[in-house]
Amino acid sequence: MSDNRMDDEFLNSAGKVMLVQEHQKNAVNNQLSQIDISMKNLSELNSSNLNDLDVLLMEAERLCQQQNIDPLVFTMDDLELGIELTNLSAEEKSSIKIDPLEMLEIVTIGDNCEWDEYLNNIEAYAEKNQVDLSQDPFKGLMTGSERAELSERIQSDYMMKKATCDKYDYMIAAFCGVGAGLIDSFFVGMPNASKIGKWTEGQTDSLVQKFSKMVWNADKKNGTPNLKKEPDNIASAIGYLERRFKVNYDARYAKDLEMGEDILIMNTKNHHLKSLGHSPDLIGLFFSILDQFTGKASFISDGHVIRVKPKDSGFELEGGNFIAKLFSGFCNWIGHIMSDMAGSSGTRGHENGGRGMGVGIPFFELFQFCNFGSFNIEGEQKNLAELMAKVFEKGYDMRHGIAMAIPVAINELFIRLLWAIKSRFYHERSWKDSIPFGDRPELRRMLLVGHGTLCLVDGADAAIRSCGEMITFVLHLNMIAWSRFAFAGLKEVRTLYKENCLDIELLEKDLEIEWEVLYGQISYS
Repeated sequence: MSDNRMDDEFLNSAGKVMLVQEHQKNAVNNQLSQIDISMKNLSELNSSNLNDLDVLLMEAERLCQQQNIDPLVFTMDDLELGIELTNLSAEEKSSIKIDPLEMLEIVTIGDNCEWDEYLNNIEAYAEKNQVDLSQDPFKGLMTGSERAELSERIQSDYMMKKATCDKYDYMIAAFCGVGAGLIDSFFVGMPNASKIGKWTEGQTDSLVQKFSKMVWNADKKNGTPNLKKEPDNIASAIGYLERRFKVNYDARYAKDLEMGEDILIMNTKNHHLKSLGHSPDLIGLFFSILDQFTGKASFISDGHVIRVKPKDSGFELEGGNFIAKLFSGFCNWIGHIMSDMAGSSGTRGHENGGRGMGVGIPFFELFQFCNFGSFNIEGEQKNLAELMAKVFEKGYDMRHGIAMAIPVAINELFIRLLWAIKSRFYHERSWKDSIPFGDRPELRRMLLVGHGTLCLVDGADAAIRSCGEMITFVLHLNMIAWSRFAFAGLKEVRTLYKENCLDIELLEKDLEIEWEVLYGQISYS
């Protein structure tokens, strides 16, 4: 039986239980009303009897005075006489109708009662009291107005909704997209010729130097031997991190691996892309830990993952147990990524040295599995994996990825900001409803249009500047913008495909919140 079918059966059973409990509640209320009426009748009758008793007491006191009898001294005969005087008549007794045998037979579930047994008791009660369980139980639990209110709330809160953008929404999105596209074209461009790229490279160097100084000071505090002077420039910072966070998979050439030259084409320009452990993402973290534990190195060659053993690495993972080794491997991965993201110490150490080969953009290594297609590169036909490797060698690394992300972030922020302002002051919604996050159909469509416009400007700029040369064309493309546009497109397609369907994730989230509140109230009480 599937989980959905089991959930439906449980929900239906729960509805039956609630319907029976509703019937019991109504029956109890009716009985309480009858008891209340009877108590009022009894109170009125007692009031009349008390008045008669006062008259009798006054007459008794008068008789006691005539017979010289002390009224404070009672005999059993006197007491029996008083009881007889205050007894109710048969007619008076019949006016009070309280029959405890007519009280409800309440269906309960004890600590040792199973759910199936409880449902059997529910059905038996329903059959005895003529409660119809064949229909939808929730229909009998709600009034017509309550059902209409619930339907309206589901439609407004949990249904996948199409965007109803007006012309101003599309104008705002297109304007932001064009502006971000111009920033990308004139200030990002391609690696080694990017104005924003020079700034991001400087920020990357600063980050690497700060990280190296932090590690160096920590080592000095812990008494680590053989420490040279504190890193004071980018070359010394990279060199220190390379020595401090050595890994076994840091092979620069195929000849550094056993049988590597027979199955792998690799050099200093592309080894950060070919080596999976050098990827600054979850894939890189996994293969880095795996390689450090097994003593092998993982690379991508011809669309396949190959694992080979390095020659004379002399590497040994530190740690006295599995958890310690795992933590040590994670630290080695972080530190080694930091040492490579700004280039190698040899390249950056030269007076006229270049920017060096950094690490790839997160998940950029997946292009190496795309062993298909045919592109003319310098007179030779190359597949997509080889094309992207050439693009990486030209400087299309994470530093350039950060530069490409800036116009994308500007586009995103301005669209969200302008949508919030328009929602608050043009549509006169509350500030809460104008928060530019969450499932906002119009905002979702505006982001799609805005990022699409940015990609159109970026693609046109790349086509014009490349003059048909494939590597130059790709170097000018903003991969971050195209990835964000693809994500927005997939989200919009999903919404259109599931139009008028329930947003199950949002519904389940709200139900979890309601259950936590209810559970907290029950626990508190």
